[in-house]
Amino acid sequence: MRARLGEFAELFAEALTGRRREPLLLHLELRSEVADRARALVAAEAECCGFLGFDVSGGARGLVVTVRAPAGAGAALDGLQELAEGGAAARVAAGWPR
Repeated sequence: MRARLGEFAELFAEALTGRRREPLLLHLELRSEVADRARALVAAEAECCGFLGFDVSGGARGLVVTVRAPAGAGAALDGLQELAEGGAAARVAAGWPR
């Protein structure tokens, strides 16, 4: 899991163009050239965290990854949001989550 979080942090640092948060939704906009990598990471995360819903859409103009949390589990999106905002890189390197 730590390795995957690191991969997400790298992907976001390289290709994130926008983000928007709702209580139970996180929308992440990425450059289209990372589509294959983003889809592979999302697929791995979906297997790991089946309670979250993932949708990847878009094409040549960009990619949108939408992550949905069930009612009462909005905190589950906080880690991905923190990665997208660049605030978790040091914690990932140090072994986050603990």
